[in-house]
Amino acid sequence: MTAQPVVGTNPPAKRTRRIGRSSVLLLGVVLVPTALNIVFNSYGALTVDGALRMAFATVAGQTVAILSAITALVLTVKRGYAWPAIVAFAIITAVVVGLAVSSIAAAGDTLLSRLDSIAQVNELNG
Repeated sequence: MTAQPVVGTNPPAKRTRRIGRSSVLLLGVVLVPTALNIVFNSYGALTVDGALRMAFATVAGQTVAILSAITALVLTVKRGYAWPAIVAFAIITAVVVGLAVSSIAAAGDTLLSRLDSIAQVNELNG
């Protein structure tokens, strides 16, 4: 007797769950920057540490927003979406990057004005 060849049946491959482009945008552009600003806000008297913490939280949140918008654009291109979707996400990315850069610049100006206010109060108190 000869052994019969066994046709192997491979179990179906697990599909990895893909994260959506809109989820990346929602999390990275809205939720993470908002959470960082809430967590690192100075709820007491304004101090140098508090002013620096708030400025760095703004910069970190906007950096995450920029990276998230770029990631959503890369996902759109890599997954082979149609040209209108790619153009739409390119426009969204450009808008997010522009607003984030202006927000980072505003955070620097706000930090300087807060540090000036702190210095004036310290001068009046001292």
